[in-house]
Amino acid sequence: MRYEHIRLSRDGGIVTLAFNRPETRNAMTPAMGEEVPRALEEIRADASVRVLVLTGTGKAFSSGGNLGMIARDTGARPDSDAPSIGSARDFYGRFLAIADLPVPTIAAINGHAIGAGLCVALACDLRIAVADAKLGMTFTKLGIHPGMGATFFLPRLVGTARACELFFTGRVIDAGEAERLGMVNRVVARAEFDAVVRSLAQEIAAAAPLAVRLVKKSIYRGVRQTLDDMLDYEALNQQTTFATADAREGVTALLEKREPRFEGK
Repeated sequence: MRYEHIRLSRDGGIVTLAFNRPETRNAMTPAMGEEVPRALEEIRADASVRVLVLTGTGKAFSSGGNLGMIARDTGARPDSDAPSIGSARDFYGRFLAIADLPVPTIAAINGHAIGAGLCVALACDLRIAVADAKLGMTFTKLGIHPGMGATFFLPRLVGTARACELFFTGRVIDAGEAERLGMVNRVVARAEFDAVVRSLAQEIAAAAPLAVRLVKKSIYRGVRQTLDDMLDYEALNQQTTFATADAREGVTALLEKREPRFEGK
């Protein structure tokens, strides 16, 4: 199957899915969201796949939701020709289908992972980050509620208090701090990054595949019971904040490269 917005490659039992919009730092769009679940179904149907590596082409993992799309949906730039996000819940589900794969998944965070881009990385089983990567849940900086499973995944990895700090401030952190918080498994120098990711993937691929799949299923049996509830709740709240003046101001300020002036309305 041919893809335009992602790349799919294979080395033995290891499949790599790469977001492929480097000119936008791999911003996530509805068109990309159409391709991701098709690729994941292709992977799911192949019993010889042992592990999936998710990464980005170019210098970024993913900058999150496409800015033009967000500007249009918040009303900051109603004349934008970017496609509308449509149903937020449907948009989330297309990318987060990666969380339901039976094989182990590794997010190879090869550069900045921001907003929804970071959320998709958190939906993977393991995360390896390049040392100069920046990570951030920047939703409140734009005046909008987090989406894409943010409030489900982050507290489970770093704890409630630390998640609150990251969500409330929208602060961007470096890979080293992300590792200390438990957000990523390992931080690796750029020169060694590809080799370390490949080595981990090969180690997993060499283990007994049926046992690995069952272990993954057992691990998540309890901790993901409320993901659908949280996605519904996030979709509701994100759509509510899209309609606020603060969201228009947040996105406009980013487009104009200035600090936002939020008024709580």
